[in-house]
Amino acid sequence: MKALPLVVVMLLVASPVLGAVGPVDGSTQAAALDQADPAQVQSPSNGTIHVLDIPSSELVQATVEPHHVDLGPSLDFAALQAGGQIQTGASIERIESAADDSTRQQLILDEINSIEQRAIALQSTQRTAIEQFNAGELTARELLVRLARIDAEARGLNERRVALHELATETPDFSINSGRLAALERELDTFTGPVRRHVVSVMTGQSEAARFSVRTSESGVVLSVVADGEYVRESFRADLRDRDQSSVTYEEALDIVANNYPIIYSSRAAQNGTNVISAGDSHRVRINYNNGQLTAYVDAGSGQVFKESQSRPLGSISTGTAATEIKDGLRLTVNRTYPGGPLRIQLNETESDAPVDANVTIGLEASQESTLLGHTGADGTLWTVSPSSPYTITVIRGNSAVVLTTSPTPIPDLVTNATAENDTSAMGTSTPTDSTSSISAVAQGSPAGAPAVV
Repeated sequence: MKALPLVVVMLLVASPVLGAVGPVDGSTQAAALDQADPAQVQSPSNGTIHVLDIPSSELVQATVEPHHVDLGPSLDFAALQAGGQIQTGASIERIESAADDSTRQQLILDEINSIEQRAIALQSTQRTAIEQFNAGELTARELLVRLARIDAEARGLNERRVALHELATETPDFSINSGRLAALERELDTFTGPVRRHVVSVMTGQSEAARFSVRTSESGVVLSVVADGEYVRESFRADLRDRDQSSVTYEEALDIVANNYPIIYSSRAAQNGTNVISAGDSHRVRINYNNGQLTAYVDAGSGQVFKESQSRPLGSISTGTAATEIKDGLRLTVNRTYPGGPLRIQLNETESDAPVDANVTIGLEASQESTLLGHTGADGTLWTVSPSSPYTITVIRGNSAVVLTTSPTPIPDLVTNATAENDTSAMGTSTPTDSTSSISAVAQGSPAGAPAVV
């Protein structure tokens, strides 16, 4: 469906029933009303949820890497965090100790310039890490560690950005362009993601060991993991960006996401279900829906979704296409999924259908090695991420064993970056009301043609 025309957005902002809308990081904010028709809400499954992934023709590397607590990277992450905090503290102290307001203003600007330069360096670091992994110069573990370091540094730089903005607001007769600060935040977003953050959590011992799916193209990377009862994925495609252009408005960005993720969009929450933030050369569209959350980044030049993160509770995921093997009184069911998708393994007794707790291993068809996944537990269920190639699941309980060889399914509904002109009939209807606000759009600094609303 189409986003509300901007003139409607502006009128609704003025409506007293919405209450006061304050500035975000010095930027202007507009609120639009958009309520999902309950009759149109669909229950998403991994057969209908669109994902931003890498087409098979562009795939360079694909693997699943088990990770656990690791002292080396753990100390490295701790040092990185401590170093960032020390540098931020030193910067703040230097600014607050400035002899006069003019010096204080210059120090703030110097610090912001420094963060912007570091963001440019992180682009190069990320690109080099992907290229080295593709060339076999980095292992999957080493790539994950590097991406996690980039994530940690980007988050630290953003914290410094926020602190500098606060200092700027406290400085007499001084302000920093809100669009510049917002654009810097969006740029730093490019290097962060929920899967990268979980890598840090696992390696520092804050979370249990996990298996991470890693898929790369020449300049893109897709990561996924099953953690804390959720399936989490993130993807980044540098090839879908066009930094030389900036013509897509935040309204168009919402339309683009609605067209590319129709089931998620039609399932969005009635209250505060959709949020759009426009800054720099991208738009961030976040949708909270019945069974999860989507954050999609639309490039303001190409008009394409170039970055995505999704999280979905395991209990909301469809079991998908099943492959079953029965032997020695055991029934092994593998609900197949796409490469890097949420893979469910179920073990039951054949006669009573009672769940069975047993160890599970997985091996790739092209390899003679198997990896212990864990055990099925009291409910007989084990979740993991799917390999990108044929694999064998083996379960052993005492003298009984069952083996199943199968393959991943095709990637479901790969995001094709459909334009707003495509048919949107599957997305339901939107009816403005006086009490329900499910879309908030933040036009920060009007970077991509979005007028400031005051």
